[in-house]
Amino acid sequence: MKIKRLIIESSNPGKVKEWNFFLKNKFSIIPVSEIYNFNSPKENGKTFLENAIQKAKYYSKLTNEYVLSEDGGFEIEYLNGLPGVKSRRILPGDKDGTDKQLIEYILEKLKGVPKSKRKARLIVYVVVSDPKGKIIFKDHNFIEGIIATKPSNVLDPGYPYRSILYLTESNKYFSELSDEEHKRYAHRRLIAERLLKFLLKYK
Repeated sequence: MKIKRLIIESSNPGKVKEWNFFLKNKFSIIPVSEIYNFNSPKENGKTFLENAIQKAKYYSKLTNEYVLSEDGGFEIEYLNGLPGVKSRRILPGDKDGTDKQLIEYILEKLKGVPKSKRKARLIVYVVVSDPKGKIIFKDHNFIEGIIATKPSNVLDPGYPYRSILYLTESNKYFSELSDEEHKRYAHRRLIAERLLKFLLKYK
């Protein structure tokens, strides 16, 4: 097996934990910030896929390693797909917000909106690049639900929208899913399964 580890462009502990879990710890998933000190690349893509590719190519060329990169966010039907690529920068002035600020902002935007118009989805695009910056894998998936009128008491650090996305199929907030339910519903799961098969065969 050629690939022993993947550098992940994110330092989000939730993402690192989730990828290790879904890839069954068969590969070392290492945040780039743990072993390298690089400036973050500009994310000026118009789509999640463009941003994911930008980050993967940027870090793979700097590190000369295989890089796992993802980009995604929250799309709300009532807001015509917003916040979309600005899912972390939806506050006035395109400012980054804390998990709490982002949750409060979205709930205020949908205050008084009926349940039938509160549909939303979490979507993620994932790519892997080789050390030369060539994209060798790309995939995407999403999970749909409705935006609750108040947040769950269970917060998932780094993933604010999971605390307001209610999954009607499971009758739970995304953030309240058990490990077993998470395996079933999480939008990264199917991508990870396909990625694992790809990596185990890659030479």
